Amino acid sequence: MSRFSTYYDWTVTARKCLDGDPPPRHLAEFRLWRGPIHFPLLGVEHSSRVAYFYRELVKEVDRSRLDEKRKELYKNFTIRVISAHTAIEEVWVSIGTVSQLRKPLGHLAEALKIMVELKEYDDKYPVHWSEVFPTEDARCSQSPVELWFNFKLESIRPCLAFLVRLLRLVLPYCLDIWNECEMSFRKKQWILLFVLDSPKPRRIRTPA
Repeated sequence: MSRFSTYYDWTVTARKCLDGDPPPRHLAEFRLWRGPIHFPLLGVEHSSRVAYFYRELVKEVDRSRLDEKRKELYKNFTIRVISAHTAIEEVWVSIGTVSQLRKPLGHLAEALKIMVELKEYDDKYPVHWSEVFPTEDARCSQSPVELWFNFKLESIRPCLAFLVRLLRLVLPYCLDIWNECEMSFRKKQWILLFVLDSPKPRRIRTPA
């Protein structure tokens, strides 16, 4: 899964399954997990570490000359990812069910939705060199668009890693897919291979 839209579609699918809706026909072979889930979840970064990671990135964004719309959308994205981690820590039982993953999945769905909005804004109004470089002479070999794009991908990766951890629990009958995703996150060339695309219009709506 090297396309952003695929993760988005899986998030929508997982939430629909949790609501009792049947999955799309092309995903009908996968079934919702009905067994117990042990909390706290293993392999999930604590919200404090996630908050620190994004706080440092937000500082970079604040120091930049990015336009206010880009800054606002980026900050809202980070808030949702942090909230997803906080939500999973607020499950106060040691053994629960997949229904307790709906709230963090909801935050992640909103985070992805915001990233789609940011991506489409960037497509319409490409980032200018003056937004990422203090002076024209300070520009490097990468274009402003490339620099901002790579910055966004580094910000997205922890979000997707957490999402895959939840999807592994909600829809565990496709472990090969989740294993492949987690392996790809650890590869240096992940940024080079990942495609930040938009979901199809008919799938962009997220359940309330």
